[in-house]
Amino acid sequence: MPEEQRKKFILEIQQVAEKILRAHGVLNEVADLLKGEWFLKLQKSGFEKKLVLAKYGEEISIGFYIYSDDIPVPDPNFALLSQNGFWYPQRIEEKFEETVSSFFAGAYGDYDFLNIIPENLEKFQVSQRDFAKTLESQGWSGPDVKILEKIMPRN
Repeated sequence: MPEEQRKKFILEIQQVAEKILRAHGVLNEVADLLKGEWFLKLQKSGFEKKLVLAKYGEEISIGFYIYSDDIPVPDPNFALLSQNGFWYPQRIEEKFEETVSSFFAGAYGDYDFLNIIPENLEKFQVSQRDFAKTLESQGWSGPDVKILEKIMPRN
């Protein structure tokens, strides 16, 4: 699928995350999204929170974290399911709560049993859009961002 057409189908948070991952050398092309796992932790001068973007298995995690005694606390973190280069809403993790948008009732990887919670999915959509705008306005893909940790994708 051509990139311009693909952008019409992906969430705003995925668009911004891909831009940040490209800017910091984790991704070079869309096909890199399908390669193994990756991890990027960033710090920006004047910000207490760290921005973390990660892929573990089929789960994507994008969020701000504060660290209390070296323990990461999401504030907030968006968890998404990665399927064929597209990311789908799963949950929002915040300091002391979690908003589940969708979950699988079957075994891991059994996508026949996807359950969606419509009101939470709507909250996820609005929140991810606002978070994407925040990341853009704060300039997380810019040259003044410090890379604290980076793990590149592997085949």
